Amino acid sequence: MSLLRMSMRSRLLLSVLSIACLLGSAIPSVASAANTDLERFALSLVNCTRTGGWVRADGSCKGRGSGTYSKYRQPLTLHSGISSKVARKYAAKLASADACRHDLGGSSIQQRFRTGGYHRTPYGESLGCSSGWSTRRMVIRTHRMMQSERSYNGWHWRNMKNGDFTRVGVGIARDGNESRVVYDFYGG
Repeated sequence: MSLLRMSMRSRLLLSVLSIACLLGSAIPSVASAANTDLERFALSLVNCTRTGGWVRADGSCKGRGSGTYSKYRQPLTLHSGISSKVARKYAAKLASADACRHDLGGSSIQQRFRTGGYHRTPYGESLGCSSGWSTRRMVIRTHRMMQSERSYNGWHWRNMKNGDFTRVGVGIARDGNESRVVYDFYGG
C-alpha cells in the first residue's frame, strides 16, 4: 500500500514507529558513551594505585602520583584498539554468560590478544565481576579488591604495578544484573 493511500492514523503510526526505530538505534551509542566514561574512570583508579596512590571506598584517590603507598610507576595509557577489539568484547561475553573467568568458551588471553591483532608480549588480564551492584560500584569494589592484594603481591596487584606494561584496554559490560570489567594490560 502506498503512503498516499494510507489513512492518517496509519501514517501517524508509521511515523511513530520510524522515530522509535531511529531512537532505538541511537541507544547503544548512548550506552557506549556511558561505558566509555566508566572505562576512563576505571583507568583513573588503576593509575591512582599504579603511581603510588590509594583508592578509597568512595572511588576517590589519596596520594595520586606520590609513590606514598607503593612504588611509583608511570601511568598507563588507555589503548582504544585493545579496548574495542579485546577487552569490551570479552566483558560483554562474560556478562551475557554470567561467568567470571579468563578462559570462557575455550579462549585464552593470548588468543584474544592475537585475534585483536596484538601479537607482542608482555600482556596480562584482570577481571572484575558482580551481580546486583551498580556498574560504577562494581568498578570501585573490584579495584579495591585488586589493590588489597598488595599485602601478598597477588596477580591483580602485579598487573597494575608491572613496569613492563605501558598501555591497557578497558572493557565494561552489563547484562541484566551482571556487570563485568576487563583490564587487558599490554607492553608491546
